Amino acid sequence: MKIIKSLFAFAAFFALNSVSAQTIIDRWPQIKAYHELMSKTYHPAEEGNLEPIRNNSELLLKRAEALSVETMPKEFRNPKTIETLLTLKKQTQVVNDLVRKKAADDEITKALALLHDTFHKIVGMCQPEKK
Repeated sequence: MKIIKSLFAFAAFFALNSVSAQTIIDRWPQIKAYHELMSKTYHPAEEGNLEPIRNNSELLLKRAEALSVETMPKEFRNPKTIETLLTLKKQTQVVNDLVRKKAADDEITKALALLHDTFHKIVGMCQPEKK
């Protein structure tokens, strides 16, 4: 019985965190659009399929360019989040540049993984404080 209760608590914890992150993405339409394309390109790249990022790096860059402090919900605006957003935009440019110059797969994969981590930093920064 203790195991079942522990598993339930564990599942509830992750469900609440997922709902939190989803809410943040839903409240910032531009980051939601970026996330949708990031998911469609990053996860195949994890499996060694770089075709999605090769086909969509320019669109990902356009979606990064649409991210701005002005479109960011006010409660997320702080120097650290803004700085990380600027990093995300620069890293998206790097990925696009690597794709355009037909860089080696491992270079693109590393840059895309770094970009993916930066995206998750922004989402984490926009989560409500845990008490």
